[in-house]
Amino acid sequence: MSQSPSALSILWVLIERDLRTLVKSPWILISRTMFFFIQLFVFATLVNKLVNIPGFNYFEFYSVGAVVSTITSIAFIIGADLFEEEELGLLDYLLSLPFGHSLFVFGRALGGAVRALIYCAPMMILVAYLDGMLTPTAVLGSYVVLFVLATGISGLSITLAMVIRNENRFDVVIAMAELATVRVSAAIYPLYYIPKVIQPAAAVSPVTSASDLIRLLVLGTPTGAYELVELALFVAIFFGLGSVFLFRKLEGGRFE
Repeated sequence: MSQSPSALSILWVLIERDLRTLVKSPWILISRTMFFFIQLFVFATLVNKLVNIPGFNYFEFYSVGAVVSTITSIAFIIGADLFEEEELGLLDYLLSLPFGHSLFVFGRALGGAVRALIYCAPMMILVAYLDGMLTPTAVLGSYVVLFVLATGISGLSITLAMVIRNENRFDVVIAMAELATVRVSAAIYPLYYIPKVIQPAAAVSPVTSASDLIRLLVLGTPTGAYELVELALFVAIFFGLGSVFLFRKLEGGRFE
């Protein structure tokens, strides 16, 4: 009697599939890389010359935010992958395999996070070097924070893919979600200078939490003790929602 595959082996297969998907889309790597370098060496450099605040270096502040915003953008791609797999008939096949839907959502979220981290790993090393904190502790700690954030963003993208039926509508919603998570945060703008009406939302944003934690590691900027808790809650919430909506859509005939 053959043994059923373990949860770890199933997770590895799901992660490996997502890694291959990113490799098959080189235009994503090229476009995001170009955008990152433009942000870092054009926008941040120019604005740093305009900003004159004693004790504040905008280039260092923005460099961390550029990495965080880039990995957020990459992690959102996983939802679009689900729609493509549905059109090809692959999603129905994957969901018919003998493992739980929660494991499927967790595996896909991890897959989206792993490929986003691999893509952004060189960027984080470059930023740590430019900011003068290229140490194993700073880089490895930053990788952990980026991975947790990317897992939560992937879960959010999967949840939206399960809720929205129309792919064109999903493209619009995912673009708005990506814009909101990055812009309504302290990733690229200091929280103090963000319009007061959106400061409360920016303060609790997981992108803000990730940016603050990495600035603590790379720049030594003080931060609160609750940022890592916020990131963990963010991952847990959208992992649970993704599983729930996947089950509801399957029961309700999501994949006709």
